[in-house]
Amino acid sequence: MQHRQDRIDLAACLRLAARNGWQRGVDNHFSLAVDEGHFLVNARGLHWSEVTASNLLLANHDGNVVEGEGEIEASAFYIHSHIHRTVPHARCVLHAHPTYSTALGCIEGGRLENCHQDALRFLGRVSYDGDFSGSAFDDGEGGRIAATIGNGNIVVMAHHGITVVGETVARAYDDFYNFEVACEYQLTAMASGRPLAILPDDVAEKLAAGMWDERQIDFHFAAMKRLLDRDEPDYAQ
Repeated sequence: MQHRQDRIDLAACLRLAARNGWQRGVDNHFSLAVDEGHFLVNARGLHWSEVTASNLLLANHDGNVVEGEGEIEASAFYIHSHIHRTVPHARCVLHAHPTYSTALGCIEGGRLENCHQDALRFLGRVSYDGDFSGSAFDDGEGGRIAATIGNGNIVVMAHHGITVVGETVARAYDDFYNFEVACEYQLTAMASGRPLAILPDDVAEKLAAGMWDERQIDFHFAAMKRLLDRDEPDYAQ
C-alpha cells in the first residue's frame, strides 16, 4: 500500500469528521495530494465512518483510479483535482456541508464577524463565493473555487457548503473544526435577536497575530488520532 502515513492521516480526518456530525449521507469528499500528479480521496458510496487507510483511492488528474477499488464521485474529481493543481498550499482539501458554516452561507451577506476570539484566527483567511451555479460536474466549479481561495484557506460557498485547504491534514482539520465552532457561536448569538458585539479592528488584528500556534495544531490532531486508536483502530488498516 503506497503512501501509508498519508492514508492513515486522511482516513483519520474522515472518521473524525463523521464523529463531529459533518457528514451528509454518503456525499462530500476529503482529499490529499501525494505528489504533483496524484491524490488520495474517499471512494464514492462509503460512509465516512467506513473509511480506512486501505480503501482510500489513489487517483490522477485525468480522473483515473490508479490504486484501490471503487470510483471517484464526479463532483469530487472536478472540485478537488483543480484545487490541487492550481493552489500551491492546498495539499489537503476538505469539502463538506457542516451545519453552522453552511448556514452562514445561506444568509444574505453572511460573513464571519469578529465577535468571538475563535473568529480572529481566520482574519484575512476566509473568502466568500456567491456565484452558485447548482452544478459541480465540470472543471468550471473547481476553477472558480480555486480562484476564490487565493492565498486563504477557507471558502464559504453560498447556498452550498465550505471548502477548507491546508498544507497538511492536521492544519486543514484544525481550521475546519475551529471555523465551524466560530460559526456556531456567531449564529447562536444572532438567534438571540440582539446585535453582535464586534471587536474593534485594531484589537482584532492585535489578537489575531497570537491565535496561530503550529504546535497546538499538531497536538490537536495527534490527540484526536489517539481517540481513534482507542475507539476505532480499524481506520488505520
